[in-house]
Amino acid sequence: MGSTMKNKIHIIEVENNETQSIEKIIKKIRKHKIIYIKNKFYINEEALNPIDENGPAIILNSSGSSGKPRKCIHHLDNLKLSAATSGQWLKEQGFELQNCLIFNTLPVNHISGLMPIFRSQSWGCDYINISPSLIKNTRELLVFTIKFKKNKKHLITSLVPTQLKRLLAEKDGINWLKIFDLIWVGGASITRETAKKCIKEQIKLAPCYGSTETAAMVTSLKPKEFLMGFENVGEILPDTKIRINEQGLIEIKSARIGSEIIDSSKTENFKNKNGWWQTGDLGEINKINNSLYLKFLGRIDKAFNSGGEIVFPEVIESRLNDFIMKENIPINKFNISKVPDKLWGNKIKIIIEFKELTKHKNIKNSLNLLKNFSQSWPKHEKPEKWIIKNKNISKAKINYKFKK
Repeated sequence: MGSTMKNKIHIIEVENNETQSIEKIIKKIRKHKIIYIKNKFYINEEALNPIDENGPAIILNSSGSSGKPRKCIHHLDNLKLSAATSGQWLKEQGFELQNCLIFNTLPVNHISGLMPIFRSQSWGCDYINISPSLIKNTRELLVFTIKFKKNKKHLITSLVPTQLKRLLAEKDGINWLKIFDLIWVGGASITRETAKKCIKEQIKLAPCYGSTETAAMVTSLKPKEFLMGFENVGEILPDTKIRINEQGLIEIKSARIGSEIIDSSKTENFKNKNGWWQTGDLGEINKINNSLYLKFLGRIDKAFNSGGEIVFPEVIESRLNDFIMKENIPINKFNISKVPDKLWGNKIKIIIEFKELTKHKNIKNSLNLLKNFSQSWPKHEKPEKWIIKNKNISKAKINYKFKK
């Protein structure tokens, strides 16, 4: 822990993976600062006080496994070890690291969007950021990418399942995916349907498992195993041990597990005294050809996945409660639940019960207020539907207008 000298936390707000944000991050790291990289749409957060940690270090919001987001701090060594380990894994499959070209399609406030910076340094190769607007314009994306394939580069990228599904829905998207030598896909289990389509198109997916706490992936399936029909998240990487505890939860032991910032200024290791960290995920370990493979079975708490992000109903609940009180909205109670969604995996629906005898006009105004309020939330937390539960209010009259 070092001395009791407290160090300031520098905040860098990012929208996605824009170059100016990355330049700021690199600059602060070079100056050995501690930086908190946050999504600029995350509001209402308590300020982080200076902490007893030395930089360079990075703080990210993690999905956590206790039902609420956590602040996770990593010293640079963890990120470097993660990059070196994934590089080693690629080398064993015949990749020449300096000939890799990493395409980053993810926001840098995400561990998977941040890692390309460290992987490119560790492997001695280049990386390119792909903006959200470019990845949605598959024709332009394809034309842009094809030219990089000419000089015998190994093209590598990481996607969340929502991006993958979107790309698979278009011919140019499929052709773009086929250019890559390896596509890590994590954040959520991909559906059997998606896997089948990728195998049919010979897209070299590498399903993996990891978290913010472990500085990205701790298991990864080789593309050739994926194409052979293996249905798991791959072998355990060499710098990590994984076991399944009595509750069926995945436990991880690795030198690159970070710490949690609690009460805005204290840090606490995620690992227990024996070096193991218990996740909130259920899994099993299977032996195939003398190797151990991890199968991810799902999350244990109420949290669920939406577009590769974890949604915590409790977080949305407290945000809504505050707003309902502040605006004096006549709501008795509400319930947040998930609705299956083809593209996102799940979306949110909120069922509302208004106080008895609330006038129609009031209900309409209240719903408008709630809808406008939720417009500024992060994409994966935006409700797909607002449903009114009151028996005496005709649902048909109101529901259809407020679906989004």
